[in-house]
Amino acid sequence: MPGSGSGIPAGLVPPVPLALAKAVNRLPAAHALPGTLCFEPKWDGYRLTVFRRRDGTALWSRQGKDLTKYFPELVAAATEMIPSGCIVDGEAVVWTGGRLNFEALQQRLSAGKNRLEALANEVPANFVGFDVLCIAGHDARDLPLRERRALLEELATVWSPPLSLSPVTTDRDLALQWFEDLGAAGLEGLLIKGDAQPYLGASAFG
Repeated sequence: MPGSGSGIPAGLVPPVPLALAKAVNRLPAAHALPGTLCFEPKWDGYRLTVFRRRDGTALWSRQGKDLTKYFPELVAAATEMIPSGCIVDGEAVVWTGGRLNFEALQQRLSAGKNRLEALANEVPANFVGFDVLCIAGHDARDLPLRERRALLEELATVWSPPLSLSPVTTDRDLALQWFEDLGAAGLEGLLIKGDAQPYLGASAFG
């Protein structure tokens, strides 16, 4: 059965539909989503899902493409710091001069092998994790966000760059401050989630 030897459930063999954001022009009311509203920065990078299997590590895009070979530094870090049987949803980003550099990410997808190695050393990518779909070989998508976040934070206790945990707050005033301040660093805005929500993937393939 697919997935039976990898430590990942068969229903989570990549590509897996990911939860997608919907744009809004103002903050929703406090009870607009199930549970307490949680606010996160919206990163300007490549959506990337880390699949840690017993036989290695794979990185998949939101469009269902295998991007493993383009981010060797993230593969090495995830293999070292994320246990097998886990799937972590997040964003690959590159920082230069204190700002996110999306163009540097785009260069990865057109670079040959030698150039990829140079880019990984010269402008290394970072992975910002913000959700977990699977942990210890168990599908976590039906758990509410607050429980998935707790599991993710536990995983991240051993992380160090280039792996990091996306910040989150339930404080609307702090979220508004993020919205005002983080644009200078190249972030795109805010993601708003309800902490009682399960992980609802929306297929973006094709």
